Amino acid sequence: MFTLGFIGAGHMGSALIEGFLSGNILTPAAICAYDADEEVRTSLSIRGVTVLESEAAVVSASKIVLLAVRPSDVKIVMEKIRDAVTFNNVIVSVAAGVTISSAKKFLGKECKLIRAIPNVACEFGKGVTAMAYEMPITYQELQTVKDLFESIGILRVVEEKNLNDYIAAAGSASAYFYYLVKAVADGAVAQGIDAETAQLIATQVFLGAAKTMESTKKSADELLAAVATPKGTTAEAINVMEKSGLSQIMADAMLACTKRANDMDVINLP
Repeated sequence: MFTLGFIGAGHMGSALIEGFLSGNILTPAAICAYDADEEVRTSLSIRGVTVLESEAAVVSASKIVLLAVRPSDVKIVMEKIRDAVTFNNVIVSVAAGVTISSAKKFLGKECKLIRAIPNVACEFGKGVTAMAYEMPITYQELQTVKDLFESIGILRVVEEKNLNDYIAAAGSASAYFYYLVKAVADGAVAQGIDAETAQLIATQVFLGAAKTMESTKKSADELLAAVATPKGTTAEAINVMEKSGLSQIMADAMLACTKRANDMDVINLP
């Protein structure tokens, strides 16, 4: 019996696998997986993960099964694993927009199911995951799943009705970072810095800023005040951002993200 089985090892699934392996949380021998893509299966085998012949085989061979497929594929996969799922399994779905009740209806039977929303930074042990569950799940089973996600970042257990809020704040937030890095790099290029150097500077600056926040434990407001001295160059830049309504733009973007997640929950209802 494998400790953890993966159905789907695409972008998110592979990030989670790499996080568990590179952090020495699990050994390759403790993980089995199946993916419909032959190239992905080959990559998993090279990494030392046991690749099985089907989704149902993963369920039969694993205590905890992590379902990392696209939301549109959840119904199809649930139908494939229906006969293999028992109360010995705990299914952990990371598919956005598919509620616990919907997933169980797709499966066509009662099961132990957890819904988790991680982000791709789990690959480097810096992930953020929000998780919701319904009974019946034993304390030990829940703790095992919690321990896995806490080993690759921070975890918050919430009511499912609040789960989509975390998609906007964490699950999709990596993209906000990439967008800001690109904006700073593009701005540097516009002022005459070559593209390669601009990308390097923007990336390093944001990494440094994040490390400063992490190590000093100071709030964003405190650090902002320390850098943006009155009438200085940074303060002038911040003034432009405030006049442009950047904070409101970000708030509106996050609300749109959450609304889309809520809409997906409705779309994927059986």
